[in-house]
Amino acid sequence: MVLEHRARITWSAEQLQSGLPDVIETIDPAWFVAEASPTEGWSLICRFEQRVCEQGNPSAARVRFMMDGAPHERLKPGVVLRLFERGTQKFATVEILS
Repeated sequence: MVLEHRARITWSAEQLQSGLPDVIETIDPAWFVAEASPTEGWSLICRFEQRVCEQGNPSAARVRFMMDGAPHERLKPGVVLRLFERGTQKFATVEILS
């Protein structure tokens, strides 16, 4: 079974301007920030206890990769990912907390 990790998601200025998503779960592509040229993205499932638009920025979530073959072992405290924002075509920042 794949573990979920606590994470903090900080939304882009453009997302804040257009309004935070009215969702409790998303599945969107994400890339590791630490990679020199991040070309390999993974579908990241983000589950929110409360709708994002109610939480504000940043938002608390439980995250995990969707695919079994994804690098689950890399989701450790301190790791940062870029999460694609559907509504803005920009990126939110996902920081793994635990």
